[in-house]
Amino acid sequence: MRVHVSRNQAYRAKWKALKKIEGSSEEQYGRLRDYAEELRRSNPGSTVILSSDLDDFTGVSKFGKFYVCFNGLRQGFLSGCRPIVGVDGCHLKGPHGGVLLTAVAIDPNNACYPIAFAMVSVENRDAWEWFLRLLKHDLEIERECNFTFMSDKQKGLLPAFESILPLVENRFCVRHLHGNMKRAGFTELAYKKAL
Repeated sequence: MRVHVSRNQAYRAKWKALKKIEGSSEEQYGRLRDYAEELRRSNPGSTVILSSDLDDFTGVSKFGKFYVCFNGLRQGFLSGCRPIVGVDGCHLKGPHGGVLLTAVAIDPNNACYPIAFAMVSVENRDAWEWFLRLLKHDLEIERECNFTFMSDKQKGLLPAFESILPLVENRFCVRHLHGNMKRAGFTELAYKKAL
């Protein structure tokens, strides 16, 4: 029995099976409130915030922002990690897009230690201010001058730092600085002098 299934046919079959098992992405977003409630129930003390926006045209509630900081991760950071936090944002691929914002630290074994994450619809100053405000509360940042934040200068992040955490030390990822210098035409000798 010889059967030939094209790549297109396999993709469509997989997509139909996933839709039947998991439902559509719209249905999944509709269940996000239940997921947030389950996270709160199963992880007491965790910060789980889901906010929705009202669509101006249809008047229907739509996804706005989603923030999670598990209590176990927060307690681990407070009890054993250095006060160095890396923040980053990456665009989500898929039918609805959005941006994933993350905060990580370095644990005592020099490994990455996740602290919190958030999903937002766009990466801008407001989204970063919202994320940093929640992170500041969760990490109990009272003496900002004791903390260092590392980033790659995402859109809206520096003004958000100035607004929410004005006294923290800001450092930038060398990989991105190197890329910027390379695009600007720096030679290898100029790299050494600059770094």
